[in-house]
Amino acid sequence: MTVSLPSGGTEAGELVHIDDFLVTLKKDDGSIRSYPRNGDTPKVMVSDPMEAHRALLGEYTDKSIHDVTAYLETLK
Repeated sequence: MTVSLPSGGTEAGELVHIDDFLVTLKKDDGSIRSYPRNGDTPKVMVSDPMEAHRALLGEYTDKSIHDVTAYLETLK
């Protein structure tokens, strides 16, 4: 996640906590940083590496899952 601070700086790290009042992240060096939130300030960008995979879940049909399972069974 990335926090864009009103001062123009940014902080990046792993999301620890987020709500309407506070955002907390863990930086690569292990330090924890918390920033108070007031509406959209500071701007918070949370990236989800699984987002594309979750989007595909709606595309799969029962037949496609059955076909994949049948194929995997042939690999034994």
